Amino acid sequence: MSSLRRSRRQKNNKSTSCNIGSLFWILLQALFVSQSNVGKNNPNHDTNHAGEGLITRSPAMGVSAFQQILSIGSTRSATTTTLSRSIMALAEEDLDASSLSSSPSTLTFALSPTSDTAKRIVRENLGLSSEQFQQLAKLAVLVDDWNSRINLISRRDCSQDVVFGRHILPSLAPLALLSLEQNNTAVLKLSPGQRVCDVGTGGGFPGLPLAIARPDVDFLLVDSVGKKIMAVQDMADQLGLTNVKTYHGRAESISGQFSWVVGRSVSALPTFCFWIHHLLEKRNGRLVYLIGGEIDEDILEEAVLDEEIEDLLDVPDISDKRVLVFPKPAVDLLAEVSGEILKVPKRGGAINGTGGSQPGERRNGKPNDKRRKRKDNAKGEWTKRDLSTTKQRGYSNFKRFDSLEN
Repeated sequence: MSSLRRSRRQKNNKSTSCNIGSLFWILLQALFVSQSNVGKNNPNHDTNHAGEGLITRSPAMGVSAFQQILSIGSTRSATTTTLSRSIMALAEEDLDASSLSSSPSTLTFALSPTSDTAKRIVRENLGLSSEQFQQLAKLAVLVDDWNSRINLISRRDCSQDVVFGRHILPSLAPLALLSLEQNNTAVLKLSPGQRVCDVGTGGGFPGLPLAIARPDVDFLLVDSVGKKIMAVQDMADQLGLTNVKTYHGRAESISGQFSWVVGRSVSALPTFCFWIHHLLEKRNGRLVYLIGGEIDEDILEEAVLDEEIEDLLDVPDISDKRVLVFPKPAVDLLAEVSGEILKVPKRGGAINGTGGSQPGERRNGKPNDKRRKRKDNAKGEWTKRDLSTTKQRGYSNFKRFDSLEN
């Protein structure tokens, strides 16, 4: 009995201490809420605008609940006040840094197509004619107009200046590589009548600007998104570019040989090489790739040219991308180590016009206008009777049963 009473007394003591602990935490929470309301009602509370939202911080930001309880009775120590102010300063620094990092980078590369700088780059640095400059300026208008209807490029801060400065001018940078030589030999060539394939053209970059600059070269612009190809073909028609054709589909399903295959930040380089390695001419084919960011050193070692676009155009801070040039053997090597496998029908799709295979041609490139001829009629097949012969009924000598002699 005494042991039972002792256990009951211990249970009662535990329940009492639990109730006291619960009450203590309720008081703590109530004091914390009241302190927060005091900070909100304080007319001197700190505010800061960041982006589109309004951030409100009370003076007690970053201080523990226990310190906030002490502050109600005006007993917060000077050390706590200093700590709070330090945390507030750090928070403001982080906020300023985040607002700077979130600023749209496209505004940095915006350039009006009617500006003197734009004219100098196109006319003097690249050596294009006044008519070609007007076509490039018109392309900026067309892309901006199409982009308001379908998403060709990023719609964030999209304008004609952004299209011209960030997309059109960098697309022309590979032309500046034609003048570079190694051992008195041009590393990159593009002769009249040669063919260039722009894979993953998107809004027509870099294919359309290059086609304007080189009307003596044939261009095939490829993309797997039908609405983008439709817009690109319409812009090419409005610009009067007779050297441009489009293809709706994947590069793996195309047959043909091209002097250049160009692309702009379509995918990882090994993957892109796997998609296009069969399109390059075996002897002098070149992959010309526009890309930004960090590139693996092993990949850069395979490139024969690696130039910053701002250096090629001779305009500081005009772009954050570079131009890489790979020969056919390097592209084959990168395609081999990519780990990709062919996921589309057998190569050999049409390369002329929009929409894949052409009339009289299958998806694999084999003609389908020859129909298979059958040598023998199928068993039991119906044939037309020759009316000149007597109808064969099969019972001409038939006799009824009741007419037979017994």
